Amino acid sequence: MRYFSFISQYLKKDSGELNIFGKILIIGIVFLFAVIVSKCISFIIEKNLSSKEAKKRNSYTRIVTIMNLANKVTKVIIFFFALTLSMDLVGLNTSSIIAAFGVGSLAISFGAQSLIKDVINGFFIIIEDQYRVGDLVEILKYEGYVEDFGIRSTTLRDFNGEVHIIPNGKIEIVTNRQKGVARAKVVIPVNISESPKRVIDILSREIVFLEGDSRILSAPRIWGVTNNTDRGYEITVSVNTKSGEQFNVEYELREKIVELFIENNIELPEMKIRR
Repeated sequence: MRYFSFISQYLKKDSGELNIFGKILIIGIVFLFAVIVSKCISFIIEKNLSSKEAKKRNSYTRIVTIMNLANKVTKVIIFFFALTLSMDLVGLNTSSIIAAFGVGSLAISFGAQSLIKDVINGFFIIIEDQYRVGDLVEILKYEGYVEDFGIRSTTLRDFNGEVHIIPNGKIEIVTNRQKGVARAKVVIPVNISESPKRVIDILSREIVFLEGDSRILSAPRIWGVTNNTDRGYEITVSVNTKSGEQFNVEYELREKIVELFIENNIELPEMKIRR
């Protein structure tokens, strides 16, 4: 009873309606509830994504992308309803406000055409599975890994660690380096005094160390002499790999080739000294 008398005394007017303090308290409770619900949904999504069963699926990265986007959309909806309830408590006619500031009015009055374009284009990127979180892509001359995919923008982190936030509406051409078969290619410079046949024979015998590797989709190929320079020539080695594994395979190939050159006294082209 004391609790209700406290409410009547401090949070209500004589007419029985909530006073300014009562409205502030209720609005605070509404937004606190919205935050709790939003946190619970985020926790459930993160828990499901971190499960071993989810990670084993081939479409795991696609699931991550869609669930992250769904999480953001859900938060917008929850806080929209919280804001609407708060406006009702204050006494604002939310139905008339929503009618006056509908999607069409917003697009005309506030220049939201670009926002709508971002959202619609982002929707088609998801539906067409153009890229996923974690994919290595090139968008608008920016190359990097997709770090986040939002309602209106895509976040890329390039190899220098710089972050690029690109509006979805501006994305027209996407080069996805994570789809299909990737290729690791190493170009080897050799001194003109070395026999190409000898170098190719040594490489052919030794680069078989990659065969049987789960990352490799086909045996390494030596293209032969692919370029002549003023002080030597170049030999190219390539191997088809699973998407995303090409860089690590290239590093290992280069390391192995350096060891072979040292063991077999194969010389590199002499550096041209400028005077």
